[in-house]
Amino acid sequence: MADKYVIKCGGKWVDKELAEAVESLCERIVKAHNKAHPALAGELTVYPETGRKYIKIVRENNQRSVWGFINIKDFYKKAVPFKEGDVLMASSWSTPALNKPRGNLLKSEYAIVGMRQYGPDYL
Repeated sequence: MADKYVIKCGGKWVDKELAEAVESLCERIVKAHNKAHPALAGELTVYPETGRKYIKIVRENNQRSVWGFINIKDFYKKAVPFKEGDVLMASSWSTPALNKPRGNLLKSEYAIVGMRQYGPDYL
């Protein structure tokens, strides 16, 4: 397991490339928020919480909310393929919407523009 390391929360082993992409995503969400809301700069923190199947991206200022989820392993759900690194919209605090991936962190940089600072794109 020399190629793997632990993301901060949850102690789940994930690929180094995925962990670095998640950390970069969290930083870019904060930068987009600070740019869009200069008066609130420095008040938002974004961090990953690792579960068994997904990495939950949490936004926290005066309250906590889920930005979205990142898929850890490949799987199929109702004939829809989900790959490692897929960006998934939150359906609830603990569950992603599994109708379609919104992008992939490992294939290309997921751009944080407009409403993407609050969560992945709606379909």
